[in-house]
Amino acid sequence: MALILFNSEQYIKEYTPIGNLVQWSEIEPTAHLVQDSFIQDVLGTNFYNHLQLAYSAQTLTVNEIELMNRIKPAMAYRVAEQSLTFINFQIKNKGVMTQNGDYSEPADLEQFKYVRNELKNRAEFYAKRLSNYLCENAQLFPQYVSNNNTDMKPNKAGYDTGGLAFWF
Repeated sequence: MALILFNSEQYIKEYTPIGNLVQWSEIEPTAHLVQDSFIQDVLGTNFYNHLQLAYSAQTLTVNEIELMNRIKPAMAYRVAEQSLTFINFQIKNKGVMTQNGDYSEPADLEQFKYVRNELKNRAEFYAKRLSNYLCENAQLFPQYVSNNNTDMKPNKAGYDTGGLAFWF
């Protein structure tokens, strides 16, 4: 099944600090990764695949639309956090290169870590809200409860990483 993004470029740029001048091609691969790993981890593969199909076919139920309203900010801030490194650094034929504009000054490592941590905190806030909502309303989502999948089961443990940065 082809991955259908739950968030658009416009949504991510409107609701996160990622500016309109950032090329979508620089963040789209991270959006796919975040949805396929982070969001699927929260939902479990069975429910994730169900939502992919319903979202693509535009057949989401009222409850699933409400759930999407909770998925989108969690995903958007995780995309912003995870994209930050690759917006600033790109892998070229000569190795890892830093982006520099005519009228910009690159942040030092401490500033970079601070901004990334702030984005991570926001992503975790929305992920916790999403996880709590799913746990409190599990009866509304039979595919979430059934766990009839051979891949990922829903991660109900939360996402506080204790300040460590790692991929989900």
